Amino acid sequence: MDKMEASFAMTNKKCVLVLILALMAGAIGLIASAHAESSPPMKLAVFDIELDDFTAGGPIAGESPEETARLQKMTALARELLTQSGLFEIVDGSASTDQRVKDHWLRKCNGCDADIARALGADLSFVCFFRKVSVMEQYLEMRIRDARTGRLTHVSQTDLRGETDQSWSRALKFLIRYQLVEPELARRNSVQR
Repeated sequence: MDKMEASFAMTNKKCVLVLILALMAGAIGLIASAHAESSPPMKLAVFDIELDDFTAGGPIAGESPEETARLQKMTALARELLTQSGLFEIVDGSASTDQRVKDHWLRKCNGCDADIARALGADLSFVCFFRKVSVMEQYLEMRIRDARTGRLTHVSQTDLRGETDQSWSRALKFLIRYQLVEPELARRNSVQR
């Protein structure tokens, strides 16, 4: 009986030890997760989404009223999605008085957006544009730069078909969620562990 009681007591001690270790591991995971969530958001200057029109006559004719309205909707959607991610504090890039911002020329200014973002008090700049090859063939590209160094920290792109609110918003949601937000959250969580 003494050996059986001793064996039972040893098994109970092992179970208690395993339980304590499991609780500690869970607590450490919660602390790391809370720390990752409590990281202060970076200030991101989000500039108006631009249209780079390569269609026949497109550059001469300029944006149609429908395209202008669609670009405004997509800019609002991008700001909303980036805010909801919790990763960024949005700075309105359209508040800049720089003529390149007003002319929607940031996609071609060779990184000038970093200086403009820094002047607005942001840590990062966000430039996004739809490249229109034809009504059916279009691309969406998103660039994020470090406002201090001008270095590109993120570039992603996708193609899309059709010039509709639905096709443009799907492409924008895809890039923001799967190419920017989820990878960044995964990176932050892996750094915390």
